[in-house]
Amino acid sequence: MLKNTTVKHHPELTAIHRKSISFPSRFLHEKKFLKGEVLDFGSGHGKDTEALALLGVEIEQYDKFYAPVFPNKKYDTIICHYVLNVVEKEEQTRVLAEVSYLLKPGGKAYFTVRRDLNKEGIRIHAIHKLPTYQCNVKLPFRSLLITKHCEVYEYQKPMEEDLLMETVSIKVYARKYGIELMEKKKYNHKFEQAKMIIKDLLKSGKYQ
Repeated sequence: MLKNTTVKHHPELTAIHRKSISFPSRFLHEKKFLKGEVLDFGSGHGKDTEALALLGVEIEQYDKFYAPVFPNKKYDTIICHYVLNVVEKEEQTRVLAEVSYLLKPGGKAYFTVRRDLNKEGIRIHAIHKLPTYQCNVKLPFRSLLITKHCEVYEYQKPMEEDLLMETVSIKVYARKYGIELMEKKKYNHKFEQAKMIIKDLLKSGKYQ
C-alpha cells in the first residue's frame, strides 16, 4: 500500500461487475427510502440501476466513466455508493457539490462508504495491475446504518427558504479553508444577501 496519492490512480477500476443488487441499495429499497425520481450517482456498470428498476423504482444512472452524460434535471432521491472512498479530498468535494446540485429542494441523498479498510492510500489493482485509491470517509450527515463493512449516510437538501443559510455556511467554510467557489452569473437576491452577510462576518474576524 502506497501513501503517495500524487500517483495517478484509476477510480473507474474499483467499479464491481455485480451479479445482484448491492447491500446498500437493497437496504434503502426495503426501508422505503427510495422515493420519487431517483438517480444512481456513480453507478459503475449499472447493476443497481437495473435491479432497482425491475423492483419498480423510477431510476436513472450517471457515472463519470461508464454513463458520462450529466443529468439535466433534478431528483427527489440520489444514491451514491462507494464513490467517496475511492477519490481524494478535492474530488470528494466535487461529488458532494454535484449531488447537492442535482437534488430537488427537500430531496435526500444517501452516501455509502467503506468501513472495512485496514490501510488507506494507493494500491495496485489485482486484475488490471494499475493504481487505485481507497480511503476512510467521515461525513457530517445523519448515519442511517453502520456495519463492519460499510456506513450509510443521509443528507437532506434544504428547502428554498433555508438555502440562504446553507449558502452562507458553504461560503464561510470555503473562506476558512481557502477553497475557491464559482459564483452564478445570473443575479439572485438571496445569493447577493448571502455575500453581504459573509463579508460582514469576515470583517469581524470571527472566521479568519
